[in-house]
Amino acid sequence: MREYLINADFDLSLRPGWTTETIDRRARQAGEVPYHLCFLGTKGDSVLVEEELDSAFLAYLERAALPPPRTTVLPSLTTGARLVPFGWNEEAAELNDAYASPAVRPSLEVVRRVNGRRFASLVERELLGVDECLGVFETGAEVEACIGARPDGEEWLIKSEHGNAGLGNRRVRSSRLGRSDRELIRRLLNEDVCVILETWRRRVIDISSVFEIEADGSVSSIEVYEVVNTADGAYLGSIFDHSSDALEGWRAKVTELAETVARRLVAEGYFGPVCLDHFVWEKNGKRTLRPLADLNARLQMSAPFLCLWDSWGRDRVLYWRLFSSRKLRVPSSYGEFEAALGRDAFDPETRRGVLVTSPFQVGGKRLRRIGVLLSANSRPEVERLDRRLRAQFDR
Repeated sequence: MREYLINADFDLSLRPGWTTETIDRRARQAGEVPYHLCFLGTKGDSVLVEEELDSAFLAYLERAALPPPRTTVLPSLTTGARLVPFGWNEEAAELNDAYASPAVRPSLEVVRRVNGRRFASLVERELLGVDECLGVFETGAEVEACIGARPDGEEWLIKSEHGNAGLGNRRVRSSRLGRSDRELIRRLLNEDVCVILETWRRRVIDISSVFEIEADGSVSSIEVYEVVNTADGAYLGSIFDHSSDALEGWRAKVTELAETVARRLVAEGYFGPVCLDHFVWEKNGKRTLRPLADLNARLQMSAPFLCLWDSWGRDRVLYWRLFSSRKLRVPSSYGEFEAALGRDAFDPETRRGVLVTSPFQVGGKRLRRIGVLLSANSRPEVERLDRRLRAQFDR
């Protein structure tokens, strides 16, 4: 039995100067993430949460014929279980010792190193033959000097050393940094050791590859699927499609890249879950694969829904994504939500339709984001569900 600690501030916690007052938006949302990943708590497993799932949400899942997720309300622990954190940091390592049989884990220093963007850039350059990193900088003046020496017409992406699902990325369109750019860099450097500068690319397909490295160095099966990101690489959702046209021609190469990176991680002493980000970019009609946009030695946000897709036989297309509750206005009750959807409401017999995957509220407070799963027999049908959902509830 596994017990999941969704320490969603994991990436931020690797920054030496990180505090809970971080500038990145996801830090303010981190406490909500366990409720978006609560479907990890099925088949006897559990998820650690601050508040129990409300009865209305559980009743909604029962109508959908889905097994209710099992949760353990902190500070209680299922000490006979094996702890599985979102990522191994000091918080997770300390909690691990409270279990009867603590999980074997990698060195925290190894975890910090392999999750750094300098390491990912090194791997991309040395093993994969691509160098997208324009420099590693400790001041805004150094960033500006680098940009000023670049050819006209380029755009750039500023990233922190330890990322935050792309939410801290800053796109720069001018050879001179603006005031807000300089302030962002200053505040990032107060938390972390450096910032990374890359050439911005026009993404046309975002891809994730995920796998598990066992303690003995063996690698479990590699999964490759589409993700939906912003133009600057911030995560929005994942698409599981057994016959994806978008991945045609890229799947084999991405799998090979994942195998190469896995061997390097084993050599570094890391074991555990891994999620790699890749994307296809286009210029002048030519499409090119960016082999390693990000390396995340941790669980991925879509993990529960990859498992759900697998348990349903992979014979349908699933699109799981997060909506801001400020942008998607939904009713206060699940019954009203289903009624408003009409024929698009989730049908437990066909497993088709729109399914809410997280409670609307926890402890009497609305969540900042709403998790939604769109399920259909084909990609065009999923896209139609998405359009009708937005038309019905967009603010």
